[in-house]
Amino acid sequence: MMDNLSSFRHILVIEDQKARRIVALEEASYSVGRESTNDIVIYEQVVSRRHATIVRVRLSPRLDTYSYRIIDGDLEGNRSTNGLLINGKLQQSHNLKHGDVVIFGPKAKVSYYIISTALDIDLFNPLDPEQFEVGEETVMETMIADDNNNSTLINEESLQARDRNDLIRLASFPELSPNPIIEIDFTGNLTYLNPAARIKFQSIEQEKLKHPILAGLLSELHNIQGNLLLREVVIGSEIFEQYVHYLSEHQLIRSYWFDITARKQAEKKLEYRAFSDTLTDLPNRNYFDENLEIALVKAKNNNNLMAVVFLDLDCFKNINDSLGHKVGDQLLKSFAQRLSSCVRNNDIISRWGGDEFTLLLPQINSPEDTINLAQRILEDLKQPFEVAGHQLYVKTSIGIAIYPQDGEDGETLLKNADAALYRAKERGRNHYRFYSSTMTSKASLLLKLENLLYQALEEESLSLHYQPQLNLTNNKVSGMEALLRWYHPEFGNVSPLKLIPLAEKTDLIIPISLWVLKTACLQNKAWQKRGFSPIPIAVNLSPKQFQQPNLVDIVAQVLEDTALEPHLLDLEITETAMMQNIDSSRETLQNLRELGVKVSLDDFGTGYSSLGYLQKFPVTTLKIDQSFIQTLQANSGNTAIISAIIALGQSFDLRVIAEGVETLQQLELLQGLNCREIQ
Repeated sequence: MMDNLSSFRHILVIEDQKARRIVALEEASYSVGRESTNDIVIYEQVVSRRHATIVRVRLSPRLDTYSYRIIDGDLEGNRSTNGLLINGKLQQSHNLKHGDVVIFGPKAKVSYYIISTALDIDLFNPLDPEQFEVGEETVMETMIADDNNNSTLINEESLQARDRNDLIRLASFPELSPNPIIEIDFTGNLTYLNPAARIKFQSIEQEKLKHPILAGLLSELHNIQGNLLLREVVIGSEIFEQYVHYLSEHQLIRSYWFDITARKQAEKKLEYRAFSDTLTDLPNRNYFDENLEIALVKAKNNNNLMAVVFLDLDCFKNINDSLGHKVGDQLLKSFAQRLSSCVRNNDIISRWGGDEFTLLLPQINSPEDTINLAQRILEDLKQPFEVAGHQLYVKTSIGIAIYPQDGEDGETLLKNADAALYRAKERGRNHYRFYSSTMTSKASLLLKLENLLYQALEEESLSLHYQPQLNLTNNKVSGMEALLRWYHPEFGNVSPLKLIPLAEKTDLIIPISLWVLKTACLQNKAWQKRGFSPIPIAVNLSPKQFQQPNLVDIVAQVLEDTALEPHLLDLEITETAMMQNIDSSRETLQNLRELGVKVSLDDFGTGYSSLGYLQKFPVTTLKIDQSFIQTLQANSGNTAIISAIIALGQSFDLRVIAEGVETLQQLELLQGLNCREIQ
C-alpha cells in the first residue's frame, strides 16, 4: 500500500481581487485572512484580519489518510466578522471535501480539490474532468469522508474493477460536489445531472424545462449581458442561489445550485430585529421612518393628503410603579393588539418607544378620516384590559398632523404631531388634538424657557419672596411661606403658573426644591440674627420631591447645615401628592414629625378632604385653598365650606390658615367665621 501523503495533493484554488492562484496544502495548519502575516492571504476588504484556520485531520487511525478541516477564526477562539459560507451555508467549521467552495466575500472565493500527484499543478484546471484521471499505477486507495467522518473505503481491487470513465467521474468535481450541478443544451435537452442534482430534484427528468430550476433559462439566452446569470429560486420551503453559465461555444447552459435557506432565515431574523419591536411585535421607529419617507414621495406625486398620529398611554407610569414592569409590559402588548384592530390594512402602527405609539395614514380623503380613527380608538379603550388578574382602564392622548398643511417632510410632521399630543395632555388627556401653528410657538418658548431655567439654577438667578401669615387674635406675624420667583431680562417675571410646571416637567424640580429649602432655612436664621422673633418658615414640597426615598435624610442634613431648629420649618404638601401612595406617605410624614418638622396640608378642600386620612396622617396645619377665599361673600356656599373646614381643623387641634386673603371684606368674613390665621 502506498503512502497517501505522497499519492494525492490537496489543492486550494483562490480567486480574489488580486488574481486567481493555486496553493498546494502540505503543512499541518494554515492561517487565512486579510493580514499579510497570514500563511494564505485573501485580498478582499470584507475579509477579517484572521478570518479562518485550516488544519490537517486524519480520517482513519488504521490508514495514513488525511484531509483538511477549515475553522472560523483563529486557534485562540477569536471568530471572524462575516463567518464562513461553505457551499452556500454558514458554518463554524467543516471537513473539506473535494469540490467544496468557501465564500469569503463578494469577490473572494476558495475552492478545494484532491488531485493525483501525477497531475502538474501548474496546468491544473478544476473544470476539466480529464485532469482528474486516476491511473492504476498511482492510486492504491482513497477515502471519501463526509462532515460526520463517515468514510467509504475504495481499495485497489475496487478501482481496478471500475471502468476508466467511472474513475474519471468519481474523481471529478461535478460528481463529488455536494451541490446540484445541471447542464442543458440551447434546445432545452438535459445533457448532465450530477448525483446531488438527481437526489435533490428527483422530478427534473420528467418536468424538464417546466421544473422551477430550469424555468426561464432559455428565455434569458438573448437578454443576458455577458455569460453569467445569478438568481434566487424558491422551491417549497427551500431557497436556492443559482449560478448559470451560458457556454456559447459549446451551446450549453450549466447551473450550479447552493441551498441558502439557512442564510435567508438568518437574514430574515436580522431584518425582524432591525425593524420590529420585540415586546409588541409591532414595527419599530426605523420601519416607521422608512415607510414615512416612502408615503411622502407617493403623496407628493399623487397630490393626496396623509396623516401622522402620535399617541401614548395616560398615567402609564403609575401602573408600572404600582403593579410592576411585567404588568406594564403585558398592558403595552394588549394595547398594541387593540390598537391594531382599529386601523385600516394599509395604515402602519409602530411602537415609538416606552408607552408612545405612532400611526401612519399614507392616504386620507380629508382630516375627518383621522377624527373617525381617533374616536374609534377612544371608544375601543372604554373596555378595561384584563392583565395578570387586574382590570385596568386605560386612556390615551392623541396628536394629529396632516400633510401637507402641517409639514412637508417626515421630521416636521412627527414634531408637530408630538406638539399636538402634548397639548392634548395639557387640556385634560383622553382626547385628540390637531396641530396648529400656535403650538409650535408655544413649544419653542417652553424649550427656550427650559434651557434658560437650567442657566438660572446654575447662575443662582432664582429668588424667593416671602408671604406673611398673620395671627388674627394678636395681629402678629405667625409665619412666612417661601415662594419661588424668577425674573429674566428678556421675559420679565416668569409666572409661577409656568415656572413650577416647567420645573416639574424637566426634573429640575428636585435641585430647585433643594435650593429653595436651603435658602429659606438660611433666611430664617438670618432674621433671627437680626433680632426678629423666631417664626416658622413654610416651604412647598413638590410631588416628585416628596416621593424621594431619602427625603427625611435630606431635610435633616439641611437643618444641620443651616443650624435651624426643626420646629421652625413647616413643609407643605398637597392632598393629591400625599394620596399617590398612602402607606409610603404616612411613613414619610411620621418620620418628618419625629424629626421635629411641622407638616401643612396645602390646598385643603380641593382634593380628597377625607376625615379618615386626617386621622391617619400626622399633619399640623390645614391651609384653606385660595379658590374658596376669592369668591367668598356673605351667605355664599363657600361660607359654609370654610366654616366646616375651620371647625374640622380645630376639632383635630390643627392650625387652620386661610390663603389668598386680599380684601378687607374677605378679612372681616373670615374673622366672623372664627378663622384665627390668614395668609
